[in-house]
Amino acid sequence: MVSIILGFYKRKAGLSHEQFIDHWENIHGPVIKAVPDIEKYVVRYVQHRLTTIGPAGLEFDGFSETWFTDETARDRLFATPGFKETYADEEQFLDMDATRWIVVDDQNVVIK
Repeated sequence: MVSIILGFYKRKAGLSHEQFIDHWENIHGPVIKAVPDIEKYVVRYVQHRLTTIGPAGLEFDGFSETWFTDETARDRLFATPGFKETYADEEQFLDMDATRWIVVDDQNVVIK
């Protein structure tokens, strides 16, 4: 069964929403895609730009879905040197204290 991580992101102080989106799409996306052998681990990576800010407590600039072939693939990817190098880029545009992740390893498919 696939493993999914949902990441919820707030921009770093001093960045506009537009600057955050530009960095996330045009710099961070390619950084992730360039991780060696990423396709062995990741089935799908989707960036969702939020154009309206939700209710208090849900004030994120965007969220992502990262689909892994399984839990083992997720753990193996996180241990690779190439993936660990992506953390430096995250520090450039993310408020790391406000970033949240949800791991979903058990899905219930309602409509296929």
